[in-house]
Amino acid sequence: MKKSLLFTFFMITMSFIQAQIQDLASLAVGEIIGSNILYDSQDQVYGYIYFFNQGEVDKDNIQMEYVILDKNLNKVSNNTFIRKKYHRLLSQNYISCSLINNNELLLKFELNYKTLTFESYCIIYIKEKTISPDYWYKNGDIIEISKNKTEFNKQLKKVKYKGSIYVDRKHNAICIIERQETKKHLNKFIRYYNTKNELLWSYEYNPVQKINIFNTVAIENISQNNIYLLECNYNIYPLEYKIIALDPTNGKKKYEYIFENTRSKYNHTLISKEINNQLIICGSYSKFLKNSNFNLEKNLGFFKIVLDNNGKEIFKKYSQWNEFNKQIEIDKNGRVEKNFRLLPTSFYIFKDGTISILTEKYKPEKNGIWLPIPIIGEITQGVTKANRKTTDFILFSMDKDFNFKSVKTIQKELTKGYSHDYLFSQYIKNDTGIAFFFIDYLKSEKKWILGVNTIINGKIKEEKIPIYSKEDKYTIFPIKAKEGYIILNEYNEKEKYNQIRLEKINF
Repeated sequence: MKKSLLFTFFMITMSFIQAQIQDLASLAVGEIIGSNILYDSQDQVYGYIYFFNQGEVDKDNIQMEYVILDKNLNKVSNNTFIRKKYHRLLSQNYISCSLINNNELLLKFELNYKTLTFESYCIIYIKEKTISPDYWYKNGDIIEISKNKTEFNKQLKKVKYKGSIYVDRKHNAICIIERQETKKHLNKFIRYYNTKNELLWSYEYNPVQKINIFNTVAIENISQNNIYLLECNYNIYPLEYKIIALDPTNGKKKYEYIFENTRSKYNHTLISKEINNQLIICGSYSKFLKNSNFNLEKNLGFFKIVLDNNGKEIFKKYSQWNEFNKQIEIDKNGRVEKNFRLLPTSFYIFKDGTISILTEKYKPEKNGIWLPIPIIGEITQGVTKANRKTTDFILFSMDKDFNFKSVKTIQKELTKGYSHDYLFSQYIKNDTGIAFFFIDYLKSEKKWILGVNTIINGKIKEEKIPIYSKEDKYTIFPIKAKEGYIILNEYNEKEKYNQIRLEKINF
């Protein structure tokens, strides 16, 4: 095995302790076409899976191999399987692979045929080393995709409903949100299946189904006790957002909470987490504008709402920027020095109810704007991909009553363009802490800084570790790992060099 260019560097870097190495280039034959981190039911890293395309078996079939590594990068399982090419006009794109339970993995693909795009899936059985047929959701049922070309072409006709597929790791189930091909007001059901494709329950979220009056729905999050939906009610324009809590055992509605409507004072973003049978909701807010969403240019601060297990509001508080003026100079719309905005990046909700909010100094160029986006999803997706500038992170810490505790500036270089410096985060120490990571690009193109930051019981620790390869032709990027570790992947496609290294972080 070729010696990693990182080896000498990390031997003298005390922030890391020598750990496991895996050579992906020699792990299996073929080209890597997809990979995923696998998470268990507690959202902890279970391991990793890699898929290799090993080429055509014949004109109709290709051979693939999957390799599963555990969280310590030990190879624990692999198997080859055949995938049907189906049709010369049909393309298949790998989407993701998710662990459903300790023995089943759901492998999801996107299929494109002419103007029709839909999701399909199959189940990998780890211990048995077998794989199921391909399935997709069509017109209210899960059906097996025929391997017969003529029959498959028939299946692609008269598609009124298809489905978006979600894996519920908490309950070992598959959740499908029905999607109408052309008229979204006709979407009606969420279907909930076990891994044998047996329907467990259905939830009807759009009973009216009129062209101007209808509901849409998205999965906000899933806990052991509830499936939380975010439902939007439309009358031509969005009028009301509700949080719906469903019982995962039968799909019955436990409660609904009106989060925002036309009588609200504010537009919001939304992040939520269930702790001790209570739903904690937080985000940013701006002055309410009809037919609009949260506006970063008019950001007024942060908020926290707590619902009990029956959906009753037991806490609600909005912060304002002037509360932070003793530690940071900031105007009423969240602007700091040189007209940088504070772009909310992540909200960390801890077990004791305290919250830390990571923001990034952000400035759009003249041709860059903040788009109005739904309150569902990642906050930063609303920034147009135009030239922009980002610099230091600003971390706000709030106590369990959402009173201001402290502000911490995490310095980094000015970044221009489309790239995101923030990488990822993971809860640690039984949800009493968080570790988050970012890249700080230095002016030298051969070197960058890995920012490793932790908040544990309210104490903030910051560390910056220089990362570089001795030769420009090698690329290095970080991957999320088990608690207390990070993976660094160093590769060069032309040289077929692809190595991952598990490194321990001192915190």
